[in-house]
Amino acid sequence: MQIQCPCCGEQFPFESGFADADGKRLAALLAGLEPKLGRAVLNYLRLFSPAKRGLRMTKAIRLIEELLDLVNAGSVQRDARTNDSKPATPRLWAAGIEQMIAGRERLQLPLEGHGYLRAVVYGIAADPAQVAQVAPAKPARAAVTATAQQLIQEAIGRIDADQRLGLIDEEEAERRRQAARGNHG
Repeated sequence: MQIQCPCCGEQFPFESGFADADGKRLAALLAGLEPKLGRAVLNYLRLFSPAKRGLRMTKAIRLIEELLDLVNAGSVQRDARTNDSKPATPRLWAAGIEQMIAGRERLQLPLEGHGYLRAVVYGIAADPAQVAQVAPAKPARAAVTATAQQLIQEAIGRIDADQRLGLIDEEEAERRRQAARGNHG
């Protein structure tokens, strides 16, 4: 995937974008994602890329941050005008993105926002058969507790690293720590 330089407008490979501050911020956001969701998000970003030029790094960061807000909410609404919501795990969001990628030829590209993804994920979340297909097998109860504790520790470790790198300030770090404890606790 090609990205556009914020200074000169030149396109360059995605991987080389990790050399500047925005690139590091983007890498940190991607590193914090569950692997399945992270791979899906990379493909999802391509849906926002203009045909004649690359996706700006700042726009990619903004899109991922907006998407993380949606994913971290733990539920999905078909659109912002309704209060009807369904539980939505990161796996459901990844499945929604994969559905969009599979039907890419029917989409009007580049996308402008996350509205269509929300509708797709809502559709999956509303169908018990699709939810069961996406959900992993249920582990034993003891394993769930250990995994939840590990998730909290990993999330807080990433938040601390982001703060040390200057990617987020103390206030944002504390907000994210509280959210991590609330989401996994």
